[in-house]
Amino acid sequence: MGGKYTIGVDFGSLSVRAVLFSAEDGRQAGEEVSSYARGVMETELPDGTPLPPLSALQDPNDYITSMAEAVRGLVTNSGIPQEDIIGLGVDFTSCSLLAVDEAGEPLCNQERFRNNPHAYVKMWKQHTASVEADEITRIAKQRGEPFLRRYGSRILSEWAIPKILETAQKAPEVYQAAHCFMEAGDWINRKLTGKRTMNYCMAGLKFLWDPNRGYPSDAFFQALDPAVKDLVREKLCPESEIYPLDVCMGKLTQEGAELTSLAPGTAVAPARIDGHSASAAVGVNTPGKLVMIIGTGMGMTLLSDQEACFKGLCGVSYGAVIPGLYGYEAGLSGCGDIFQWCAQNCANERIEKEAEEKQLSVLELLTQKASGLCVGENGLLALDWWNGNRSVLADTKLSGVLLGLTLQTKPEDIFRAVLEATGFSARMVVDNFDEHGLKVSEIYAVGGIAQKNSLLMQIYADVLNRDIRVADCSQACALGSAIFAAAAAGKSRGGYDTLDEAIASMHCREGAVYHPDPQRVRQYEVLFEEFRSLHDYFGRGGTQVLNHLYRIKGDAGNENRRKDNEADRLSGEGI
Repeated sequence: MGGKYTIGVDFGSLSVRAVLFSAEDGRQAGEEVSSYARGVMETELPDGTPLPPLSALQDPNDYITSMAEAVRGLVTNSGIPQEDIIGLGVDFTSCSLLAVDEAGEPLCNQERFRNNPHAYVKMWKQHTASVEADEITRIAKQRGEPFLRRYGSRILSEWAIPKILETAQKAPEVYQAAHCFMEAGDWINRKLTGKRTMNYCMAGLKFLWDPNRGYPSDAFFQALDPAVKDLVREKLCPESEIYPLDVCMGKLTQEGAELTSLAPGTAVAPARIDGHSASAAVGVNTPGKLVMIIGTGMGMTLLSDQEACFKGLCGVSYGAVIPGLYGYEAGLSGCGDIFQWCAQNCANERIEKEAEEKQLSVLELLTQKASGLCVGENGLLALDWWNGNRSVLADTKLSGVLLGLTLQTKPEDIFRAVLEATGFSARMVVDNFDEHGLKVSEIYAVGGIAQKNSLLMQIYADVLNRDIRVADCSQACALGSAIFAAAAAGKSRGGYDTLDEAIASMHCREGAVYHPDPQRVRQYEVLFEEFRSLHDYFGRGGTQVLNHLYRIKGDAGNENRRKDNEADRLSGEGI
């Protein structure tokens, strides 16, 4: 290979990470991280405009600033000559949606829209479009739309079309001003190459598009709301510009080169969803292998040579993960986020003091203490729905449940119950695949949590009664993007002519393997049956209490905002 390299740029929820890899063997040769200046806007916009509950917005300008800082720093500190860095690949949290003008500039940059939340990036975990998602589901069922089956017969508020419909109905001025709506990953590639494109991954799993059937019909959008009847033709990426994942989507322009300190003409791979990039990183490009990407949430992808549509899926689309295979998507809306919530809200003064004395983080100490508990010893059972339920219920209005609290319950008891709840939810997903003929032969886990938290991995092995293979790579998503970049560059530039060749040479090797313990498997089987009963009671119609609480909370929030607005009006009038 003569010392050629590619870069994977991994956009997370709070920061962007640029990582340099050898195109010969995938060896990591450098890494830089840059945090977004404004982070996640959940309560107010930069000018103080209040946001409704369940908001999660970002300023897209932060992406460009952080990417430039990370990639430039990587190139400078690595000492690798420009001409030896042959490709770049981007992965991004999804669906992270933004509206742009004809020049590709975000509408939030226009003065008239600076205080309009619909002009900013709606992150993957923004859940304000639940009503719109339910309406899309209702109309699709009513019309017998074939696309609905590919998404588990229910559309989530995290996806693109509910967010766009929300904009059209709540901020029609933003909708009308938008030349197009883009995934943030595709927008980054547009900044780098000057080309407006989309990719099989995000289009197939977030935009209701299918490589054989296309987008939903204009008649469907007319029935949904006449305001969006021309959405496909006027404001979405043309199908001719939706690229498979194993091609070169474009090359760095002079502007893109200046942003990255790379050479103009450097190959750029199509963007892809961050978690889905990890399959290539761990060498998964054949059917039956499931990859768990454990971060703030948990993405779960499965490859198959057959298409099956059933409830509980987030989506299935051909070529969405690996070209030539159907990619299935499921997952948990919360994982690392919930663990962090426990550390911030359940740790008492004793825990915080002990952590400080032992020079540990609160999370590390809670993990240590939870490791000392036997299965069932805490007497607790939780539903890990702190951020709603993605799979298998597809209901973002659900919220967390914790049963069994007593005056003797300790922080580590709660923490262990939450760890176990994510394992039980992961099993619901795996069992759902198995029950519908998609047999899971191997399970891989990637991400920093998978590498650092051996307790969690052992719990998963015991709950699932399967080996859990942890990838020996701290940056699997970035490595996956770098692998796609090597295929985009091609053999003549020092890369590869096929994605399979790139995966074979560059994928990371297997690290720790966690084996199920027979005794704990039996103990968890008892707890899982209780979890399943609780899951179905709160999530499948046994009670509507969580949905009612969601509505009551929303009504109270609206009333408080009404009072605040009235107080501001009176103050402004000097009353």
